[in-house]
Amino acid sequence: MAEEVNKFQFYSFIFYHIILILLYFTSILIIFPLFIHFTRLNREKDKEASIFQITNHLYKITVHSQLTILIAIIAILIVILSISFFEPKQNEETNFMDIDNFLVILSIITIYTFNSIIIPIQNFLIFLLALQRFLIYFFPNYEKYLVPSEKSFTIFNRFLYFLSIFGNLMYSLWYYKCFMSLDIQNNEYCDGIQPAIRFSIYIILDFLVMLSSIFYISILINVRNITRNASISMKNRPEKVIIYQTLVLFLVKFSCFPLAWFFSGVFDSNLYGLLNTIYYSLFIIDFLTTPIVFQITYLFCNKTNLENLLKMNLKTWKNIFGRHGVEDFHAPHIIMSTTSGI
Repeated sequence: MAEEVNKFQFYSFIFYHIILILLYFTSILIIFPLFIHFTRLNREKDKEASIFQITNHLYKITVHSQLTILIAIIAILIVILSISFFEPKQNEETNFMDIDNFLVILSIITIYTFNSIIIPIQNFLIFLLALQRFLIYFFPNYEKYLVPSEKSFTIFNRFLYFLSIFGNLMYSLWYYKCFMSLDIQNNEYCDGIQPAIRFSIYIILDFLVMLSSIFYISILINVRNITRNASISMKNRPEKVIIYQTLVLFLVKFSCFPLAWFFSGVFDSNLYGLLNTIYYSLFIIDFLTTPIVFQITYLFCNKTNLENLLKMNLKTWKNIFGRHGVEDFHAPHIIMSTTSGI
């Protein structure tokens, strides 16, 4: 009975990740071009928003993450296909394996870079943006202190990347030193503590997204309660798109925990093995779904974007992939007007 359950978990694990990859390719072929197109259309209007610096950086992260995923998946597929369909001659075996090893290393590096350096910054910026909108909404008199200049944000952003890279470098050096130790007991300790550290960091990052959702829900409740009060400063309300992006992202992350727990018994039964499997399951789900969440909410949670999407035809698609694509639409405005509620 236990063996049948493990088989079911294993095949479910494989099937679920195939679905995620298919979802990603649907995104890269259809949703991603639309996301780029409408973001460019909105560029000038978006620059008027006080949150533009953060949202623009999140946009860049989304674009880079899509390309990162594409590189990793293509590299892995090439390795799988080469192993499955090509049988190198004996004198070609070394070169053949060198290419496969290079592609595997390339995919691991791209995924590790995105996971360890970019995702923490992305989650922290989402939290920072939610905190900023929360404070500006409830304490509008302090807005000038809460909205950084472009130069200040650039310096702060570079500092975040420096901290992330430095922290990962120190962690890698510690693990390498610990792993290379001749003390067997110390090696076992390192193998045990590593997944616990990774899992703890992941939980902290998800907790920040949860806090972001709480900030936005607090604003939503307050706005609904006093929505007809003309004295409310509309410019201090957070943009709908940002609210929906954060809430949907939190729901996706929260719903993934039961799946990760279900898959946790596939590869290992001890505690640290379970943490490793849960961590990697959550990471893969995050890795593939987070960019899609940002794109879909940006396209479908804005009335003007949605209206333009419904008007699209074959000619419009040709224009999107051509150099005149930006000229065919009037630039939508994602900032809420004085007549729109949240």
